[in-house]
Amino acid sequence: MIKNRNEKSTFSIEFKEPKTLRERIYLHLREAITKSMLLPGERILEKKIAEELNVSITPVREALLQLNVEGFVEIKTHKNVIVKQISLTEITELYEIQGVLEGYAARRASLDLNDQDLLKIKKLTENMEKYFRSNNVEKFYKSNKEIHEIFLKKSNNQSIYDLVSKLNLRKKMFRYRVTFLAKKDVMKKALDDHKKILNAFLARDSDTIEKLVREHWISDSRIREFENGFKKE
Repeated sequence: MIKNRNEKSTFSIEFKEPKTLRERIYLHLREAITKSMLLPGERILEKKIAEELNVSITPVREALLQLNVEGFVEIKTHKNVIVKQISLTEITELYEIQGVLEGYAARRASLDLNDQDLLKIKKLTENMEKYFRSNNVEKFYKSNKEIHEIFLKKSNNQSIYDLVSKLNLRKKMFRYRVTFLAKKDVMKKALDDHKKILNAFLARDSDTIEKLVREHWISDSRIREFENGFKKE
């Protein structure tokens, strides 16, 4: 029996507000996919999930339909659902879409960032350089992410923020992404981009900010450089 919504959730995700049963199952499965607990090509059995969560088939099926729409799973039949493998073409397209969205968000945010926001971005950019020099990939990208979070939130556009969040989850499904991001030349390009973005924010140059953020993401589509490596596997 599923616990009352006011009780502590049995899922590993903490919710700010109670969710419907379908939403809880959807988030549970999405987390399992993005954290590689369910791997690309792995079959998802509706009956098994329903039994493990002690629910009926219906909300599990509804959750899988939503995951299918968002590109996390592929439904061939009700009895043949697999975790989708994101392709090289798709990952490139996601980077390009993110460039457009974040470029616009940065433009919107550029005139609303206060001195404290700019100081945070400056400090985080300095941290990126420090972590680049010490080759701390995890902390490098944590600082990177925090910079993007600042201007995404300051854009005051929740729809853009939500769309970008979903794009980031989809990109996590690409199994070569970690290898790509850890490449020294990729980190150096990201650092150089962020130094330019910082200067544009300090100058309140909205046109340049949008252009730089957009190009920053599109240049990350250089992940295509790995294509020959994929073919050799």
